[in-house]
Amino acid sequence: MFFNRKKFVKNVTKYLHRVQQSPHTVGYGDIRVYPTATGFLYFFCILALFLLGINYQNNFVLIICCLMLAVIPYALLDTYRNLKDLTVEALPTERFFAGQSVRFRLHVGSGKTHYAIRVTPADPSAIEEFHDTVTKGNEIGITFHPQERGYLNSGAYAVTTVYPLGIFCAHCVIDFNQQTLIYPRQLTGMYRLTEKASDKSSRTSHDSSTARGMDELSGLRPYRQGEPLSLIAWKQLAMQRGLLAKDFTATVDDSKYLDIDEIAGSLEEKLSVMTYACMQLTASNMLFGLKLGSDIIPPAQGEEHCTKVLEKLALYGK
Repeated sequence: MFFNRKKFVKNVTKYLHRVQQSPHTVGYGDIRVYPTATGFLYFFCILALFLLGINYQNNFVLIICCLMLAVIPYALLDTYRNLKDLTVEALPTERFFAGQSVRFRLHVGSGKTHYAIRVTPADPSAIEEFHDTVTKGNEIGITFHPQERGYLNSGAYAVTTVYPLGIFCAHCVIDFNQQTLIYPRQLTGMYRLTEKASDKSSRTSHDSSTARGMDELSGLRPYRQGEPLSLIAWKQLAMQRGLLAKDFTATVDDSKYLDIDEIAGSLEEKLSVMTYACMQLTASNMLFGLKLGSDIIPPAQGEEHCTKVLEKLALYGK
């Protein structure tokens, strides 16, 4: 390991934590250099050789000791220069659902090549990344596995390197305050569509596996992450034409609402079923609205409307 993760979380982030503007170029004031465990062992060997040479008056051992000492400033400067001038830029996140892997992406690069770059998040549940070589235009990031809906913040993370000899570690703390909204996980279940938000006397029951039965296939389009697997055009995939999804056109023009009061289960189960229904109805190009207690979203269709509904579901009760 390059450094102790717990020590980084408790001490380094408190000492250096500050939110930077994206893109950010790592400069003199951002970098801290300290010996690694290998470095301390290296220093101990120098001390042992020095004492041995003095005790036995062995000039050859003392020469070796001096040569080892001469390596230290060069190793320290090379480690520092390997991290300096690295430009880091936060990239926009995609649509994610609870239970999926969320990757906060960073665009890194400069006019030179950087070696042995590691990105370590402060959150111990996140996954760090290591890159042997980073050149202009590389993409790195940190991965989370959120299990709950709502906003997820990447927090601070350290960009480190021990190149070239591993006796020094140069690191800087980066925090762009990146965050993304995690939507409820999709859950197959029974949901109801009402004709009007206030009219519960006229309703239609749909099973989530057959909700598209009244729609007509209008063509194919690129598959979007998070959509039901039942929409994938498997024949086209078998013919090596890429990952495509079936596009349906609704044959019913009546405005309908997804109403949380019409779905059975706990709150999280209701939101999960409504998330799945939202993705289905959007894929079918159907007109629908949303009713969450007193919050009502008028009927509409399309990706923009789907995103608006998913955001409302993700933040409901938060």
